[in-house]
Amino acid sequence: MAAPMEPDTDIRTAAPRRVLVVEDDEDARANLCDILELDAIAVDPASSAAEALDRPSSRWASYGALILDRRLPDADFHELMPRLRALAPDAELIVVTGMADIRGAIDALRGGASDYILKPFDPDTLRASLARALERRDLRLAKRRSDAAFRTLVESAESVIVITRADLSIVYFSPFAERLTGFPAEEVIGRDFPDQLLKGEDRGPTREVMNRLRSGESVRGLESRLRCRDGSTRSLVWNARWLEDYDGAPAILSAGHDITDLKLAQQRALQAERLAAIGEMVAGLAHESRNALQRGQSCLEMLALKVDDRPEALDLIRRAQAAQDHLHHLFEDVRSYAAPIRLEANRFELPSVWREAWSYLEPAARDREASLIERIDAPATSCWLDPFRLVQVFRNILENALAAASPPVAITIECRTDEIEGRDALRVSIRDNGPGLSPEQAERIFEPFFTTKARGTGLGMAICRRIVEAHGGRIAVGPPGGPGAEIILTLPREPT
Repeated sequence: MAAPMEPDTDIRTAAPRRVLVVEDDEDARANLCDILELDAIAVDPASSAAEALDRPSSRWASYGALILDRRLPDADFHELMPRLRALAPDAELIVVTGMADIRGAIDALRGGASDYILKPFDPDTLRASLARALERRDLRLAKRRSDAAFRTLVESAESVIVITRADLSIVYFSPFAERLTGFPAEEVIGRDFPDQLLKGEDRGPTREVMNRLRSGESVRGLESRLRCRDGSTRSLVWNARWLEDYDGAPAILSAGHDITDLKLAQQRALQAERLAAIGEMVAGLAHESRNALQRGQSCLEMLALKVDDRPEALDLIRRAQAAQDHLHHLFEDVRSYAAPIRLEANRFELPSVWREAWSYLEPAARDREASLIERIDAPATSCWLDPFRLVQVFRNILENALAAASPPVAITIECRTDEIEGRDALRVSIRDNGPGLSPEQAERIFEPFFTTKARGTGLGMAICRRIVEAHGGRIAVGPPGGPGAEIILTLPREPT
């Protein structure tokens, strides 16, 4: 028998090839080796299971195929097959035997063999079987490398990658998608993509667009809102394409780019432009109107002196004065919202700020039979803040709570330690016992000019957000499900 040829390379593919032949019959083993070596395949012969297993662990990875006699003197076939499969998981297994029994063939194939060849060997049959086995191995490894490259690319991309079947059930959810949405992959796999991840009004249009992919169309620039586990939403732009095969079936590959920060920046830029325009308009309007309002107020005061003996006339005058006061407050609200916020901050105790705001509301609190309940769970409650500005914030929130709840009104303020962007902070929760906020109110409460009141500009909470953010803090609506409405302030304890 000729010595093994090196390097172990197949002349047809120029790819590394080495075969382990385990055959206890010396003539049959020599015959197998001669046939394979004529095709430039390196062969490692073994006469027994013990000899086959007695080789360095690094050697097993080099085998493209294992040719195994079904009957060996020192091993049971059914015990040896799993051991060989564990040692060389990528190698193809071909079983040879001198017994032409159907059960033996079935057992070999069930055990993971790719083929079953009868002795004596026909060289062409052996070559054809080995060629098919090595080709299957090559295709399997190529697919594995392709899948690995695909997953490496996908998992390193800063995009939401979702692969679905044609019915839009999710079969792949990228790590970035997990981080962005808060949903672990195992929780969304198998679920309907639009129902699980998109906002309600975006689901129908997304289905319609995705259904067009089957006809060969591609999807580019589809914008929708992604629903996160914590109830927040992210704005994404999607590109999608049809895959003829993904793990054995057609699929849809969707890549979503998060544009939430871009949209917020655009909205802030547009808001700044609007504020500048509003500021100029209100400044001019307030200047021109101030004298007229003052003259009207003076005339009403003089008229009140002349009709002080006529209660009905005095009541009408008071109403006119109240209307003028309201108009003046509207001017001031819009002017203060449009004006830049300049803080005059120092270190103050945060509870003293909300208590001062509550003191200004004592008449309204008495009328509403209101009580303020404090729960402070923080070792220190001092913050670097502008007390005038934050009194404005707390007063606005407390006024809303008084107006929303029916007597007796109970407002609870809870304060505890927290963090904001890695810095020490205080978290203040203000909750009333009113009816709570609707989903639309919770989503739009900080929008300028949004209001549910019959009177007002809808700027109160928008101004609160500007003031809190100027302190480097955050303001948000509490999670739904609790009694009443909850507003949460998170304020850094040190200057930003």
